[in-house]
Amino acid sequence: MARLRRTLVVLALVGWTGTALSQLVVLRANTQRERIEWTERRNRFLLLSSLSTNALTAATLYRYARAVRRRGDSTVR
Repeated sequence: MARLRRTLVVLALVGWTGTALSQLVVLRANTQRERIEWTERRNRFLLLSSLSTNALTAATLYRYARAVRRRGDSTVR
């Protein structure tokens, strides 16, 4: 599970970095065609970062919920 979370963190960082760099290129693009092309790339990076961030959040919440449940089970016995 830790390996999965590390992978999700790396994907999120790559996605957010790609989004930021693509936005900078969009702002500096000379032609409308370039702006559209880089905007599409930015949107793909944004989708990647959003999905990986959401999956990381879900994995973290699952881990904490499982730990709380285990702690609750050990105090009952």
